[in-house]
Amino acid sequence: MTSLIWKIACNEWRRLWHARVPVLLLMVLVTLWAIAVLAAHHHWQDHARTVDEVTARSQHDWQSQPDRHPHRVSHYGDFVAKPVHPLSVIEPGILDQSGHLVYLEAHRLNSANFNPATEATTLGRFSLMTPAMIVQWWMPLFLIMIAYATVTADKITGILSFMRGNGTPGWAIAAGKWLALFLPLLLLLCLQALLTLAWSWHSEQLSVRLSIMLLAQSLYIASWCLLVVTVSWFSRQLHGALLTLLLLWVCVCIIFPRGLANLAQINHPTQPRAEAEYHAEAKLKTIGDSHNPDDPHFLAFKQGILNKYQVSRIEDLPVNYQGLLMQEGERLTTAVYREQQALHDAQLAKQNESIRRWLWFTPALALQYIQMAGSGNDLPHHQDFIRQSEVRRYQLIQYLNRIHTFKVQQHDDKNTRVSADFWKKAPRPPITLPSLSVSQTSILAGFLVLFGWLLLPGILLFKVSHRL
Repeated sequence: MTSLIWKIACNEWRRLWHARVPVLLLMVLVTLWAIAVLAAHHHWQDHARTVDEVTARSQHDWQSQPDRHPHRVSHYGDFVAKPVHPLSVIEPGILDQSGHLVYLEAHRLNSANFNPATEATTLGRFSLMTPAMIVQWWMPLFLIMIAYATVTADKITGILSFMRGNGTPGWAIAAGKWLALFLPLLLLLCLQALLTLAWSWHSEQLSVRLSIMLLAQSLYIASWCLLVVTVSWFSRQLHGALLTLLLLWVCVCIIFPRGLANLAQINHPTQPRAEAEYHAEAKLKTIGDSHNPDDPHFLAFKQGILNKYQVSRIEDLPVNYQGLLMQEGERLTTAVYREQQALHDAQLAKQNESIRRWLWFTPALALQYIQMAGSGNDLPHHQDFIRQSEVRRYQLIQYLNRIHTFKVQQHDDKNTRVSADFWKKAPRPPITLPSLSVSQTSILAGFLVLFGWLLLPGILLFKVSHRL
């Protein structure tokens, strides 16, 4: 039976080859894919080069600082860059929208900036054509144009009736047709994976991430091949098969993903950053204002410090009170800004949960979730980057505040300069790419949808293949 299925697939390939138009469409698809690979690779290299240059410059500037007051150093700030995985060549995800650099400074929790999507000109804001986009959108469309008549034409010409009359099982015909459509596209996906593996083999977590992306893409294309064969078998006219498949493609690849995203934003809106900062500042004033000498919180803090060191005046303290004040102020500010960030993340989580609830309508969006997670450019990866940046910022600022407390004399605070050796020893832990476990929910939801969309057309095709 395997040889029969293979023979049907070979006959389908010969038919497509002699039809000319399917071969031409396949060549156009391969050309688009090659252009997307080259464009995405150039975009990734340019992005990686920019990040490396900014990181190196930031490191040089930080290490080259002269003797300074610690509080001035805390406002001088530091930059951290988001780790970019080479698989971003396939799927850049939200990288261009979310930004890739964070400025770390005292009393602030900055979001990522320098995002190309907002800095581009109007003409440059069209979506970058990527290999992931080719697989998600254009492969199904070209597959529809190539194979919408794969069974319908045989029904019209009587070939299907002849084959069934000679005892050929319907499921074998369906399997052969499906294999003929799936294998060339699977070969293209494997070629893409091998090329990626060849030029980025030294990257961390590459094998796991690339395997997950390849499996998801294969399931997605396999389900589309089943859909094409199933609809073609159901249809009695060629135009009916074509229109049905095109309508399905528009809904699955364009309308449903955009509609779900817009509904999620409407139902769970996020605050603009300016509004979030306003609320944070308002809350800080109710908690404690270090610049107000009569503020209840800092009056109690001051008395606690005096009691701790058993003195009656700030001038009698063995440490610099201004440094202690900076530490307490930074602790309060960080708590409030982290709370605002948590509220923002909670709204984004609700949006994602809302989308995942209806993800069964669109395997294209399920595939995008998995590809973005595999390339390290989805929302959980970005939020982990922001969290790591904030931990580094807080450790650095509090280190400088401790230097202020113990190394700066209180009676000559403003005129004191501290040795630059302290800046070179400051805690600046590297930002690392998290494991795939941060995107576990999205990956599992995406694979469930892809398996479901593979199973449903398969069952329908098995049933319909028993009739002429």
